[in-house]
Amino acid sequence: MNPFVVIALTLALGLVLQFTRVAGERAAARLNAYVINFALPCLILYEMPRLTFDATALLPVITAWAVMVLTALLVWLVAHLAHWSRSVTGCLLLLMPLGNTGFVGIPLIDALVGTDGVGYAILYDQFGTFLALNTFGIVIAASFGGGKSSVGLIARKIITFPPFISLLLALMVLLFDIPYPEVASQFLHWSAATLVPVVMVAVGISWHLQLERRHIKVFAFGLGVLLLIKPLMAWMIAAFIGGDDLALTVVVLEAGMPAMISAGALAMRYDLAPRLAASLVGYSLPVGLLSLFFWRAVVA
Repeated sequence: MNPFVVIALTLALGLVLQFTRVAGERAAARLNAYVINFALPCLILYEMPRLTFDATALLPVITAWAVMVLTALLVWLVAHLAHWSRSVTGCLLLLMPLGNTGFVGIPLIDALVGTDGVGYAILYDQFGTFLALNTFGIVIAASFGGGKSSVGLIARKIITFPPFISLLLALMVLLFDIPYPEVASQFLHWSAATLVPVVMVAVGISWHLQLERRHIKVFAFGLGVLLLIKPLMAWMIAAFIGGDDLALTVVVLEAGMPAMISAGALAMRYDLAPRLAASLVGYSLPVGLLSLFFWRAVVA
């Protein structure tokens, strides 16, 4: 079946489950737990060893961090000039730099570019966005939300995250050229294939569209940053660094992904403009899917 049909149908199924109250937030959390602890690690273990590890592999990592830093600086500057509250500023500092480059990004790269691009998407996500969520994200949430964190807590969260452990194992397999047994390879392949439908059902179940009138301008700015400014930044940075066409296409698309669901959850947990966070996560998904077709056509 066409990957876009799978995405549309499973997202619609999640929405039906939400609106009919058949499934609630606990169901979405359980599905996300399955993805985090099993499907995504299987995808990483299957795809990463297939990546050619050369100078081109640095392009996604460098571009990811450059885009995130520039985005955070832009958000801070605009928030300062517009006199936005600490709650709104903290929300945007979490959601703008951190796109959904893993859950949504990896399957969409597979659909838009093909399996050859998945390795670059994993590098962009795991060594870029994921690390930023568990370092920069925690610091921002704690600082603007009034909570506390520590270096030890941050380090523990990173090294115990299943996809990160899988990434380290996959890198060992890649660097030491260790072949998988056929049974293991097939098991990883079919297990990884469950990621797209499961995560899209979870997104549909947890999709919130509440938008407060007072946040309309902030919301519009946020969507513009997520879906237009960030991919444009990535295109310019990647073109300047250099690299093959496939890697450049992947980093532009990854930079243009919708808002990260985990970052939205973190913003809501720390009471950083929670309805704005929910709206950005919810609305950026369908709009982001359309904008990715545009960017795919532009960079092709």
